[in-house]
Amino acid sequence: MSLFQCEICGCVENTATSSQGCTGGMERLFDWTGLEDLKGKKLCSVCAPRIYRDGTSTWFGRWHGEFKRTFLPKGKFKTNRQGNLEHIETGETDYRKYAI
Repeated sequence: MSLFQCEICGCVENTATSSQGCTGGMERLFDWTGLEDLKGKKLCSVCAPRIYRDGTSTWFGRWHGEFKRTFLPKGKFKTNRQGNLEHIETGETDYRKYAI
């Protein structure tokens, strides 16, 4: 399961706990009304839409609690080929040392 950096709050998230970050094929499941500027961005469970297209509630809008929420400097990390977070400037994969 891949890690990614939420494009809104900058936290570390796992695709398995965030509907693949609410992008790709998962994007069409959600009601983006009022959240149009978030559509297409990788989102953590807190920043993700709270309503599905059919009007039912998602479990999003809160942290899932599967692991500690760690914030990183926004826009400084990418998901590498192994599915781990990699610091864009240095190539380092120990993201914890950049926690803020």
